[in-house]
Amino acid sequence: MDVQSPDAARTRRGPHLTGWFQYAIVAAFLLGAVSLLLAAAAGTGDWAGLADPGLERYGDPKDWNPPIGPDSVWNPLAWLVEICRWIVMTSLIVVLGFIAALIGFVQYAGQRDSLSRGAKANLLTGTVLCVATALLMLTPYGSQLRNWLLD
Repeated sequence: MDVQSPDAARTRRGPHLTGWFQYAIVAAFLLGAVSLLLAAAAGTGDWAGLADPGLERYGDPKDWNPPIGPDSVWNPLAWLVEICRWIVMTSLIVVLGFIAALIGFVQYAGQRDSLSRGAKANLLTGTVLCVATALLMLTPYGSQLRNWLLD
């Protein structure tokens, strides 16, 4: 019987949890901003507006919430979309993205030799996606997207 040390289990658990956190940050961005932007583009037929989102093109972003079920205060999917939208429009996504990227980088640098190939790829992918998401929201396009979501 092969008995593993508690250190080996902890080594595998850290990158796994970090990966989940990183992908949750990216999913919050996709659900809170990109899904509404795509719904607005599809609803108006103005696909060029994806590069230039604004009130004059798409109107109120709350009108483009995807239909996920009955209009109810108790609908958890509606709450999830609104919480993700709030995370994006308050710029919390930038802070969380940089924190997730920093944690991923530290995990990768500290455990580079003991990580499996898949864990390394997962950690690097999550780190790059978090940095890209945070940097996108710091660009003029991200500011314009945030202003549209703030309406």
